[in-house]
Amino acid sequence: MADPGPLPLPQEAEALSSDRQQSGSGPEAGASLRAFPGDPGAAELLELCFRELVRYYRHSSAGRRCTGIVHQLNTPLQVLSFQLELLQQKSREELECLKDVVLPAAEKLRALHSYRELKLRQFQQEVENLQTFTRHLLLQGVHEENQEKFYLDLNQVYQQELDLYLADPFFKHRVEKKFSFADGLPPLYGHYLDFSQSFRNLVDNALEAIAGAAPRELTIETLLQDGIRILRIGDTGVGIPKDLLPRVFHPFFTTKGTPESPRAGLGLFMARRLLAPYGGRIQVESRPGRTWVTVFLPGASES
Repeated sequence: MADPGPLPLPQEAEALSSDRQQSGSGPEAGASLRAFPGDPGAAELLELCFRELVRYYRHSSAGRRCTGIVHQLNTPLQVLSFQLELLQQKSREELECLKDVVLPAAEKLRALHSYRELKLRQFQQEVENLQTFTRHLLLQGVHEENQEKFYLDLNQVYQQELDLYLADPFFKHRVEKKFSFADGLPPLYGHYLDFSQSFRNLVDNALEAIAGAAPRELTIETLLQDGIRILRIGDTGVGIPKDLLPRVFHPFFTTKGTPESPRAGLGLFMARRLLAPYGGRIQVESRPGRTWVTVFLPGASES
């Protein structure tokens, strides 16, 4: 795919205010992040900002508690893993003893032993999965709290994020996943949070789009073309109407929100702002049954 060229950041004070004049007031027509005296949409916009701020703090508080819980899980998981290893060792010793048993019930005892061995292995695997998951969560917390820039392997960042999505039953069991990561993707110098959060925003949008679709297919791939790192995220949702595509980067604009399940409409807007310092550009292409979001990331200089 050809590089579409720079996509400018939204000019809130001008472009979005102009949208409001052309399409009527209200957040659905695009909203400015500035409140202008006498602007009839300013109070509504301010209320939207406050609602989103409240939601952010709710999630932030829950996230801090979850981090503490994850820390506390480490010790019992280590104990469980150790005790399982002891049980498996004793089980092997038991099998050695059963080899020489000639009692009428010996065959049944061996069958019971094999069944218990199978369940112990399954139990051990689940404990190891939990340990891996908690390690990923803790590592992500360390990365995202780090205020320093460092060289990032974007493939690794994206794959770690996808591993954490496996905690979501919908993602794990009901989504057909097609992932492809290009070998040799050059590292990029920057803040971990900018890339992890922008990626989550784009994946969350795709998952929301396919929630009621059939088939539910999520495609994620990375490419390298002419020195530019490319991330492509595709979904098989209903798509975005052509006349709405120019507004998808506007803050508080969403095509998926309902009174029962409201959406902030900040996913693409925030992804664009997070990646802008790296020269990142985002292109959205959509038709019924297929939407592609493509991120272009050139080499970032160390600064």
